[in-house]
Amino acid sequence: MQNNTHPLGNISLSVFLQEFWQQKPLLIRNAIENFKCPISADEMAGLACEPDVESRIILEHDGDHPWQCQHGPFDESLFSKLPETHWALLLQSCNVYIAKFAKLLDQFRFIPNWRVDDVMVSYAPFGGSVGPHTDNYDVFLLQAQGKRRWEISTHSYAEADFYPDLDLKILRSFKAEESWELEPGDMLYLPPGVAHHGIALNDCITISIGFRAPNEYELSTALLDEVLSQQTTKNDLDFYRDPNFPLQDNPGEISAWALRRINNMVNQTLSSRIQDSDWFGKYITETDESTETLESKQVSNMTQQQCFQMLEQGQQLVRNECSKLAFFRNGEDRIHFFCNGSVAYYPIDLLDLIRLVCNNRYPSIASLIKVLDNNERQLFLCNLINLGHFYFEKDCNDSD
Repeated sequence: MQNNTHPLGNISLSVFLQEFWQQKPLLIRNAIENFKCPISADEMAGLACEPDVESRIILEHDGDHPWQCQHGPFDESLFSKLPETHWALLLQSCNVYIAKFAKLLDQFRFIPNWRVDDVMVSYAPFGGSVGPHTDNYDVFLLQAQGKRRWEISTHSYAEADFYPDLDLKILRSFKAEESWELEPGDMLYLPPGVAHHGIALNDCITISIGFRAPNEYELSTALLDEVLSQQTTKNDLDFYRDPNFPLQDNPGEISAWALRRINNMVNQTLSSRIQDSDWFGKYITETDESTETLESKQVSNMTQQQCFQMLEQGQQLVRNECSKLAFFRNGEDRIHFFCNGSVAYYPIDLLDLIRLVCNNRYPSIASLIKVLDNNERQLFLCNLINLGHFYFEKDCNDSD
C-alpha cells in the first residue's frame, strides 16, 4: 500500500541530503510520472467554505492596496465576484482532509516525520500569485495542473525590503536570477531563505510539501513551559543558596559572584531538562487539529483479539493524519513514545512495534502480525486504534 519510491529523479537520496537539502534549489523534471491532480478548483473552493479548513485568498490588486490577504471560511458567493486574473486560493493541511495528499506525503519520508509540516495546495488563474517572498522552511513545489513559472533569487533581504503592514511577507522589489516553467509532474525544491515568485501561466494548481523548522524562540518557550509545568507539581523546589558569600562594600549592588550562582542554578535546571529531551518530543508532536477530525476515524472498544483477527484477515491498518507519533531510545532500557504532545514509556522489547507505527502510515500487515506476539504488544496497538490514531481502511473511505 505504501509507495517507497522517492520523487527526486536520478538524484539519490544521499546526494540530495548532502548537496541540496538546506543548501541550494533543485529542479526535478517529471518527478512523478503521469501525475494526476487529486483535487479540482471547484473542490478547493468547496473546502475553502468549510470552517475547519484553513484557507486564504490572495489578491494582487485591490483598490489602493498592492496585495491583500483574506482568510476563510468563505461564502460560496465570493468566488463568483473574484476577478478573472491575478488572485490565488490557498488551502493548508490538505493531507488531513484528502487521503491522496497523505499518500503523496509518504513519498517524502526520507525526511524525518517530525520535520513534516503539511501539504498546502494553491489554485490560481492566469497571472495569479502570492507575490515574490521568502519562507523560513524547506518546501517541495509540485506542479499538479496547468503551468506555473517560478523565478528565484538567492539574494539576502532585510526587513525593510518587504512591504510593511501586510499579512504576507512580500518583497517590494525582486530580480530573478533563474526561472523555469513547470508542467504537471515537475517539481522544484527550495531551501529556507530563497526568494521565489510563482506566476500562473494558465489555470493551475500547485502542491507545496512543507517541512517545519522551529526557531530558537519557539524551542526556548517550549523548554521553559516544560520546566514550569514540572515545577508546579513538586514540593521539593530548590531555593537559591549562598554560603560563604564575600562581604560587599555596596549592599545595593548585585555582585558578579551572586550572578554567577544565579546563572549556574538556572543553567543546571535547563540543562537537566534538555538532557531529558521529553520536552522536545512533546513539543514537536503537538497538533492543532480538531479532536473531531481525530475521532472521526475512531473504532469503539475493539478488543485485542478483534484487532488481531482483522489483521489476520488482511485488513490494512492506517495511521490517522491528525496523529503525530515519534519516539527515541533512552540507552538500551526504555523507549520514550510521543503521541500528539504526550509521552509514555515502554520497555525496549516493544521497539519493533513502535518503529512500525511511527515510521509508516500504512504499516505492513505481515510485519505487524509478526511482532504482535504477546499481550503487551497487542494491548499497545489496540489502544492506539481505540483512541483513533489508527483505523482499519475498510472502516473509513480512504481512497477519495
